[in-house]
Amino acid sequence: MKDIQRLCDQIRQTAYDIHVYHAHGHLEKVYENAMAHRPRKAGLDVRQQYPISVYDEDGTILGEYYADLLLERELIVELKTAKALASEHDAKSSVI
Repeated sequence: MKDIQRLCDQIRQTAYDIHVYHAHGHLEKVYENAMAHRPRKAGLDVRQQYPISVYDEDGTILGEYYADLLLERELIVELKTAKALASEHDAKSSVI
């Protein structure tokens, strides 16, 4: 659990640093590329637009989900850009 917490802390800090440097106004893809570039530069395994199969309880495949970023094969990062925050932007947590 400590390793995933450390990874989350590192990625949160990276997102903040990118926000400070690049500010707002870019397309989502620019932030995605920045959020992939900096952890890669730090030696982390980063995969962009990574396909994840979604299954029902009986094993039936329901479709594909494309994670904006998958870091260290553990942490999914979903990026969003918006002009302003709204209630639907609240973080949702789940375990793979």
